[in-house]
Amino acid sequence: MIKILHLDQQPAFTQLAMKKISAFENRILPDDVPKEVVLAEIRDAKYVISGSKKVEEDYFKVASKLHAVVLPSAGYDYIDVEAATKYGVYVINSPGANANAVAEMGIGLMLAAARNIPQSCNGVREGQWVDEELRNKNLGWELTGKTMGLVGLGNIGACVATMAKGFSMKIFCYTKHPSKEREQKFGVKFVSLGELMKQSDFVVICAALNPETLSLIGKEQIDLMKKNAFLLNIARGKIVDYDALYKALLEKKIAGAGVDVLYTEPPGSEHPFFALDNVIVTPHLGSRTRDANERVTNMVADEIIRMENGKKPLNAVNQIGN
Repeated sequence: MIKILHLDQQPAFTQLAMKKISAFENRILPDDVPKEVVLAEIRDAKYVISGSKKVEEDYFKVASKLHAVVLPSAGYDYIDVEAATKYGVYVINSPGANANAVAEMGIGLMLAAARNIPQSCNGVREGQWVDEELRNKNLGWELTGKTMGLVGLGNIGACVATMAKGFSMKIFCYTKHPSKEREQKFGVKFVSLGELMKQSDFVVICAALNPETLSLIGKEQIDLMKKNAFLLNIARGKIVDYDALYKALLEKKIAGAGVDVLYTEPPGSEHPFFALDNVIVTPHLGSRTRDANERVTNMVADEIIRMENGKKPLNAVNQIGN
């Protein structure tokens, strides 16, 4: 029987998506399973589904039956694509399926950071409802009419831009692929990264992680930001130099930050950000909505069915054969 190996349990497959692939053997591993178990299980798998678990060359070496690694996400930085191609294995992502969910998370972090919502909530829980000191300390900023700087204008960035228009925000954007057509389509103004960092009240990181974006936002860029500006990261932790961001937050050089992604996930209980009162950290929840789960797991199931019907995948990120 054809075996589909699920390397983790996120996102949870919907009933409809699972029904589509129910004729196959679905082996779902716990999230914390050791590498030795994965190596044993992957040997006879034809398809691997991985929500966040790294798939390295060691796995491809032993997986002689493996045809494709299918990802319920747009990002594929946790997959060794070069090794997959070397061993003749497709890597297939799910572009756009999570974009709306992640974009909404970005807007949510903007609002939460600008209005000090978590801090105010904690104060109320501690009995400080009428504490004027707390109210003054948590005096926030409005989004309406402010300038947002988007780093990246893929599916997620485009969704964020559309949503930001509801707040009448001016939208600057930095991308490797600027054009007049894209400016007009998405209602943004393309600028240099330095100009974006200088002018934006809210800098939102939406770019994919690749060699060009690794550590793209470092001390030099953060030092350009306004003192009352906020940095939001809904992409990948390694795009931002978090040591530089921590120092800027600690010294109050910028107003605050909201991050849904970190260098290491989970980070443990001693991450430096947790000692600061001007940064919000969420556990990589951007794509975790019931709606997105439905879209993305059906997209994954459909790709597998498509390949089983002898067709090439729609969203392969590498090329196999001719």
